[in-house]
Amino acid sequence: MSFDPAPVFDPQAVTPEWVGYVLGREGQCIDCELEAIGTGQVGANYRAHLNWSDDQGPATVVIKFAASDPQSRSTGIQMGTYEREAEFYRMFAPKLEVAVPYTHFVDFVPGTADVAIVMEDLAPRKQGDQLGGCTSDDATLALSQAAKLHSTYWGKEELSELAWLSRRTPEQVEQTVALIDLLQPAFVDRYRSDLTAEAVDLSNRFAANAAQWFAGLPSPVSLAHGDFRLDNLMFADPGASILPRLVVVDWQTITHSHGAHDVAYFVGSAFEPESRRVHEQRLVSRYFEELVDTGRASLLSFDEFWDAYRRFSWSGFVMAMLASMIVGQTDRGDEMFVTMANRHASQVVDLEAMEFLNESK
Repeated sequence: MSFDPAPVFDPQAVTPEWVGYVLGREGQCIDCELEAIGTGQVGANYRAHLNWSDDQGPATVVIKFAASDPQSRSTGIQMGTYEREAEFYRMFAPKLEVAVPYTHFVDFVPGTADVAIVMEDLAPRKQGDQLGGCTSDDATLALSQAAKLHSTYWGKEELSELAWLSRRTPEQVEQTVALIDLLQPAFVDRYRSDLTAEAVDLSNRFAANAAQWFAGLPSPVSLAHGDFRLDNLMFADPGASILPRLVVVDWQTITHSHGAHDVAYFVGSAFEPESRRVHEQRLVSRYFEELVDTGRASLLSFDEFWDAYRRFSWSGFVMAMLASMIVGQTDRGDEMFVTMANRHASQVVDLEAMEFLNESK
C-alpha cells in the first residue's frame, strides 16, 4: 500500500518517511536529522542529514520553511513572498539559464505561511557575506548570472499577467508609497545613531517624493530577483572543481522590473563606497555586454541602461528602509539593514540620483 503522508510545514514535523516520500524513494529513508542553516529572516532553512536503507539516496538536502517569528510570517503572507517563491520554483526555475538549486519538492497553501521546499544541498558552496562584501571577481560572477536571468524575459510584457508576481501596478505602487509614509519615521528613529547623516537626509527626501520616483520607472521590464545581494548567493571556492561556481537562492522577492534594479542593488550593497567607486563602471559595463550579447536587448543603449542603473541605486536603500521594519528584529539583521542603507546612500549621492525624485514622467 502506498504511503501518503500528511503535509509537513514545520521542521519539527519532518520524518524519515516524509523525506523518502518527497524524494521519490518511499520507505527507504531510515534516519533524518535537521540542522538550521543560513541567515534568512522571512524563511528558515534546514540541512537534512539522511541515512538510507540502500545507501543510494542523497546524504543531505535543504528544506525551506516559513520563518518561526510571527511578525516575519505575517509579513511573508501579506507581501506574498511565500507564494512567490513556491511559484518561482514551479514555473520559472526549470526554464532559466541562471543557476538555481535543483528542487525536489514544493508544497504551498495559498494565503498562509504553510510552505515547504525541498532542494539540493549546495555545499560545499558557501553563502556570501552581506556585511563583509566581496571581491570584484565574485561580483563579476554574480552579475553574469543576473544577465542570464534578465535576458530570458527581457521585454516580456506577459509577466504582468501573473497575479502572484510583484508588478508595480498602480495599486501596488500606492500601497508601497503608503507603507513608506508609515515606516520611514520609525526606520530613522530606530537606526539614527548608526546611520550616516546623508542616509538620514535621503530617507526623508525619498519619503517626501516616493510617488515621483515610482512614476518614472523605466522600460523595458524583465524578470528580476528583487533581493539580489550576497546573502542570497552561494559561492564555490575559486580552486574547487565544482560547477557552477555560483548559485542564486532565495526567490521570495521575484519581481517584474528593469534589469538595472538587480544590478544597482547588488553593486551598491556588495562594496564599501571606496571599493564600489573603483569597480562600479567596469562591472556594469561587463553586465551590459553580456546582456546585449544574448541578442534580446539589442535596442538598448548603454547610456539608457546607465540612467536606469542610476535611478535604481535607490532600490537597495528603499529595501533596507522597509524590510527592516516589517520582519522580526535580530542583531545581524539590524547591522545588515544599516550597512545597506549607508552603502546605498553613498551610491545615490555619487550617481547624483536625487534628480529622479523630481520627475513625474
